[in-house]
Amino acid sequence: MCTTDKPSTPQPGWDPGQPEWDSGLLGTWSLRSIRELNTDGTLLAEPYGRQPAGRLHYGPAHQVAVVIPGHADAPAVAYIGDYEAETAGLLRHIVRVGLPPFTEDQVRWARLDGDFLVLSTDRDGRRRTELRWARA
Repeated sequence: MCTTDKPSTPQPGWDPGQPEWDSGLLGTWSLRSIRELNTDGTLLAEPYGRQPAGRLHYGPAHQVAVVIPGHADAPAVAYIGDYEAETAGLLRHIVRVGLPPFTEDQVRWARLDGDFLVLSTDRDGRRRTELRWARA
């Protein structure tokens, strides 16, 4: 994904206006990138390197688990818990057990982009961190 990409058109079955919009999340995902982006979408940093490792899993009973090894000054990310899908693509990961500093709930904007899942700390037009995952 280049820094000028905009959110994609929702895929079939991925409608944030419907109660079941999160069904497209189910399964295991492999991390492809973690990028810090400026408000205009320009790349500021890749704190986990150009080829980060990591796995994310969403289960059918709204369970979530994520593991991302640390890199340089970036901390390891590891937590398990539950998730709630709110409207307009907003996800809340409810952390039950996590390694510091990931012991508090994590709120992310979610969108499917083809075979990829993009989780973001904020929406386009604001400074944010984006995690891009590919279906495993």
